[in-house]
Amino acid sequence: MRTKDFEKAIDALNLGIVIDEMKLRHSNVRQVTGHLENEGIIWNENGKAFSTTFEKRESKDNGELVGVLGKFLERNSFYDLKFDRL
Repeated sequence: MRTKDFEKAIDALNLGIVIDEMKLRHSNVRQVTGHLENEGIIWNENGKAFSTTFEKRESKDNGELVGVLGKFLERNSFYDLKFDRL
């Protein structure tokens, strides 16, 4: 599947997902990584989604972000992509 197909399918979810990385194999998408404010999402080459929640750690002194911890990935069909077949 091409990168344009993945971009269109992710935009069609209308959730404001930011695409962070696309891994390619011979010009076809192998994996896509994206995120929302507090959730990370990974899609495989078929558009099946897996997600994890983020836990932000802030400094007690000044409230600045110190780090972000993620939990285990879980299968999440809510974010599955639907590709238009022509």
